[in-house]
Amino acid sequence: MISRYALILALAAAPLMAQTTPGEATLSADHTTVDYSTGETVMSGRAVLVDGTRTLTSDEIRINQRTQVATATGHVILTWEGERLLADELTLQRGTGHFTARHLRIGQFPYYVEGASADGDRKQVVIHDAVVTYHEPSEWLPTIRATELIYSPGHFLRLTKGSFGIDNYALIPVTTVGQDLGRQAAVAKITAEAGYRSTLGPYTDIDDLFPVYDGLGVGPDIGIYARRGLMLGPAAGYDIGSGDSTAVGGFRSGYIHDYGIRNMDILGNPVPTDRTYAEWHHYQQVTSDFTIRGELNWTSDSEVIRDFHAKEFVPVHEPDNFLEAVYEQPDFLASALTRFQPDAFYPVQERLPELRFDLLPLQLGGGLYVRLDSGIAHLAEHPPAGGTTQATDRFDTFLGISRPFSYKGIATFTPVAGARYTQYWDTQGAAESGGAGRALGEVGFDADLKASATFDYKNEYLGIDGLRHLLTPTLSYRYIPEADKDASWIPEIDRSTFTNYLPIMELGDMRNIDQLQAENVLRIGLNNTLQTRDAQYGSRDLLTLNLADDLRMERAPGQTDFSDLQADLVAKPVHWLELRLEDAVSTSQLEQRAIDASITVRGGEEWMSNFGVGYLSDRYGTFYVPGLGYNPIVGVDTYHAEIRRRLNEVYELFARGDYDARDHLFIDQYYGFVQRVSNTWLVQYAVVFTRGPDNGQGHFGIEVNLNMVRF
Repeated sequence: MISRYALILALAAAPLMAQTTPGEATLSADHTTVDYSTGETVMSGRAVLVDGTRTLTSDEIRINQRTQVATATGHVILTWEGERLLADELTLQRGTGHFTARHLRIGQFPYYVEGASADGDRKQVVIHDAVVTYHEPSEWLPTIRATELIYSPGHFLRLTKGSFGIDNYALIPVTTVGQDLGRQAAVAKITAEAGYRSTLGPYTDIDDLFPVYDGLGVGPDIGIYARRGLMLGPAAGYDIGSGDSTAVGGFRSGYIHDYGIRNMDILGNPVPTDRTYAEWHHYQQVTSDFTIRGELNWTSDSEVIRDFHAKEFVPVHEPDNFLEAVYEQPDFLASALTRFQPDAFYPVQERLPELRFDLLPLQLGGGLYVRLDSGIAHLAEHPPAGGTTQATDRFDTFLGISRPFSYKGIATFTPVAGARYTQYWDTQGAAESGGAGRALGEVGFDADLKASATFDYKNEYLGIDGLRHLLTPTLSYRYIPEADKDASWIPEIDRSTFTNYLPIMELGDMRNIDQLQAENVLRIGLNNTLQTRDAQYGSRDLLTLNLADDLRMERAPGQTDFSDLQADLVAKPVHWLELRLEDAVSTSQLEQRAIDASITVRGGEEWMSNFGVGYLSDRYGTFYVPGLGYNPIVGVDTYHAEIRRRLNEVYELFARGDYDARDHLFIDQYYGFVQRVSNTWLVQYAVVFTRGPDNGQGHFGIEVNLNMVRF
């Protein structure tokens, strides 16, 4: 409750303050005394000073009416325009807003700043003997210590000299650090892994990035392997820029003189003793409509990533190398792409470079839509295992026209027509020299029919509130005659690759334009969706089942009248159960060709289990590898299982494994637990078993991984 004395004081002091300050202040406290000779008012016990957009609260506030200086002591809180400052003692100049503070605490999530003293105003605060902590102070958190730090609320943190480390161990000197508070930029990263593998022995991998500038971190990438040696290289990460102009990326590298047991590379050559790798990835938003992205992956041998960074090798066996710039407008895209081959281990269709212009579907009069794609490129391919080098200069353009017709929103019929012209010159590696010019045409249609039915079925346990079945039969037809003409004059660089999915039908979307074949195909599809009302908003999909098959009226050698029947199923009958299935069945031989299926069960945030099956038949024939010719497709028959169990907010158990049913062995097994430390670190402890004749990571391992969640 505001005392009567405080109210009288506020009313009495208002005329005096109005003469010396821009506006009046509101004062309140449990106890108030006034010294009229010095002009000082002392408020104690829940003292509050509200001065425009500023609010000052404290155990005690002294205000000098003559100098307009307010001094607060004890549990001081100063707030203004969304900012909050805490201190043991603070002196405020009411006229200018300038203040000084002792034992200050301030910051903006996720950065918490403490300092022995500070002075500044609402725009900028200079903090002395400062400590910056990621999140609130706790053990084992990233910390920056500085003799002087400049904090601009809502804008930036900046220091010119300090040290970086963990908790009280800030041992790494830094000369300049800045952080734009308008965005979450990654200025530091700490990851570490330690363990044992039979091929490496006891080992430690450390990848640290330390902040050196606003959005820039640099540091070492260190690997110590008892049976192989020391791997060392520089690393960097950046997230810089403002507004529409940003750049995000990173660089890693390493060199090792490997004195361990080395095997052969994928080309059958001995792995060298001196081994190196370098990786760079980059994404840049130059303007709101212009972007640049790129990737560089160079290795001295094909096995260096597999041997020392197995987790990166497993998802990407053949890394990419490219640089692309894209200018995007509402109606078109203009791009420049270069794809290159820095080493000689993988087949790469090089583009040195490729320039493209793509006019997005544009509506003309009469309901017509037109699209135009054009590109010019120098293509080259050097087979890694030897053989004939292929190269050509190529100009390619496609013009397509379509006209949708719709009947009451339930039926749609869209005739399509297109023409594609491709010119080849300066060719190398084709059966016939001299190049060629090839003109192709396309006609066809896309059609669908929409039907639906509703059912008044309810099931409280499954959360079903009525059912709606959406049924959409589809038909697509394409006729592309003589697409394989002039093939002997064309180097097969952009060629067909193996896939168990239905191929692209549209002439303008085909990327294997150097190895086309005539098409006369009708695609028949049936899409099903079963929905129920959602308690929160709209509807929820319980099940989707999409079927598709191709009727080939013109066939390449080895093809049958019908393609494999493709089925795509997703079922989510309840929130804790999810089933996914991709299936391919040969309709001519009535046999299974490919399966990719999984079932996932979740117990809220407490636990999760997943079981999956992957199968590929041996009967898909062969695929072409430059320099090696045609090779048979080797099938697979594998099973995957994973379970995770959350014990509490700190610990989580996990186990996962992959089983090869053909070789009758577990390829990989992982057992362990994850620990969260101070809401910033994730520590994973695991026992690893790996098997297989081509697995270069040994048969047994113990791993401890330390990862910073984000900083």
